[in-house]
Amino acid sequence: MKRYKPKKWFIYTRLFVVFMVIFTLGRTTNVVYDVITVENKNEEKALDLAVIEDNKEDIYYEENPVLAKYLSLPEKGFNVTNTNMKYEISSEDYNLLVAVVSSESNKQRDDILAVTSVILNRCDASGKSPVEVITARGQFSGYLDGYYARYLNGDGSLTANTYLVQEVVTDALNGIRNNSYYSFRSWGTYSYSDNYITEYGNRFN
Repeated sequence: MKRYKPKKWFIYTRLFVVFMVIFTLGRTTNVVYDVITVENKNEEKALDLAVIEDNKEDIYYEENPVLAKYLSLPEKGFNVTNTNMKYEISSEDYNLLVAVVSSESNKQRDDILAVTSVILNRCDASGKSPVEVITARGQFSGYLDGYYARYLNGDGSLTANTYLVQEVVTDALNGIRNNSYYSFRSWGTYSYSDNYITEYGNRFN
């Protein structure tokens, strides 16, 4: 009995059909895979953004550790920022600035920064240097009354008890501030302002 042999065109047609089925299934699988991959990536991105939003304050301070040293008190006008104008001054001017800030602040970190911020806010507004601001006529009693001198040695260097003030003033000159005020009075001037960052510190306005 003669065995049937399929014609070549029939064989090729079947092969072509099989190939197209495999190709189509493969494309469909890839599309499904791509869709799932995109969905997963979108979910991961949404999760990452949610985590960042929930922890943005901690992340901000981790990226800017110097800010964690200072207190923000928004209800009284004190917000710690690090994007302010920076100032480079000579060592002599630096020593004078630290001495004056020492004589004007209550020696607590946040009040020191608040006093220095006022000085630099005035610098920003007037275009004057920090020393020009603190030595201006009728402005800072710590300078005018000579109280600053107790924080300087005979050779003009700073005394050892100004270490904290030096740290804070250096931060401020590098752009750290905690307020946008332009003036302050001592703690006892109750009628002046209720804006203060530390008990028995200065009152700002």
